[in-house]
Amino acid sequence: MMDFTKRVRGTRDFLPPLSVKRAEFLRIIEDTYREFGFIPWDTPALEMAELLTSKGGEEIRDELYLFKDKAGREIGLRFDLTLPTARVLAENKTLPLPIKRYMIGKVWRYDRPQAGRFREFTQADVDIFGTANPLADAEVIAAPWTALRRAGLEGTVQLNDRRLLDAIADYIGLPAERRAEFYRAIDKWYKIGEDGVREELKDLAPFLDRFLEFNVDLSELPERSDEIRTAKDGLLKLGEYLDDFGVLWTFNLFIVRGLDYYTGPIFETFADRPTSILSGGRYDELIGLLGGKSIPATGGSIGVDRVLDLYVDSMNLSAKEADIYVAIIPGYEKKGIRIARELRGAGKSIFMDVTGRKLGKQLADAERRGIRTVVIVGRETENGKIVVKDMETGEQRTVDIADLSRAI
Repeated sequence: MMDFTKRVRGTRDFLPPLSVKRAEFLRIIEDTYREFGFIPWDTPALEMAELLTSKGGEEIRDELYLFKDKAGREIGLRFDLTLPTARVLAENKTLPLPIKRYMIGKVWRYDRPQAGRFREFTQADVDIFGTANPLADAEVIAAPWTALRRAGLEGTVQLNDRRLLDAIADYIGLPAERRAEFYRAIDKWYKIGEDGVREELKDLAPFLDRFLEFNVDLSELPERSDEIRTAKDGLLKLGEYLDDFGVLWTFNLFIVRGLDYYTGPIFETFADRPTSILSGGRYDELIGLLGGKSIPATGGSIGVDRVLDLYVDSMNLSAKEADIYVAIIPGYEKKGIRIARELRGAGKSIFMDVTGRKLGKQLADAERRGIRTVVIVGRETENGKIVVKDMETGEQRTVDIADLSRAI
């Protein structure tokens, strides 16, 4: 007999207390994005296969979920939120610029499941369209970085620039047709080490020695060509803006990013583990390549589920399921409903017991749900009073119903 309880590999169910913490994390992210002036967008989970295979790069194409629908059309599940957004902009050529948008949603990649990596996962993106100003690059880093910090996770942004990589490649004579191969290898520097990179580069290994001459602090980067100097100056300006935003950052020559559509600054963000929690970059050519007018664009993304899988226990996220638990003694249900309604009107989230069970079991349930304040609706309400219990201290007091919202 088939096991109907088995999940699809690489997916997961979210149940309390993790689901409660996850919802709070998403709220912090969304509130921060709105504070920075980004507006919400959404796009379908399904896109045409031609779009998904056109700009993701060889590595991504191997991870796509592609299939035919009942009409025989080749479609697939989105692997990120950037490409669908670029498709929207290419289609809607008259949208006023600049656009500051955020999008939070699920994406899918057929990757090998492991710690912090799933086949279905949630990303929280911010992007700015319509300006090449490095101030925009700084803001799409600062907004998600601030959200992470508010959630109790502080990482260091590691910056590089595709233009700098290409300028160095020009200077060392790396053939244009072999650069993608070279970049893919150096992007694994911290995973497989220098020996592993040299082995993977094979006949390109001699270029690595000259490339490593530029593995220095950004301020000391050798300005061997005008193109290198220009890219260096751009990164220094971006770094100044990040300093003003209060963002921790450093230069890292080995940050490459796997997607083919990046054209300028790129970044990865790490806390205390070698797994990126925030990444992105500039992609000025993508929208034009999809058939729209050329629009400069830059963005960053938090890997929500990856962050939670690795760091949830050390983050400032509460597992409390509601602000107040309304415990109702049988026979006082109508008064319980009215009191819960009044408290919700005062802006509180309320878990009201609906089982009719004994008070002791309701109190145990409140404790299990992480709800510290319990309002006990019983005989005292006949005299305009109500009992409030603090589950953490055990303190119990009686207050006037009219003063309840202020008393708690």
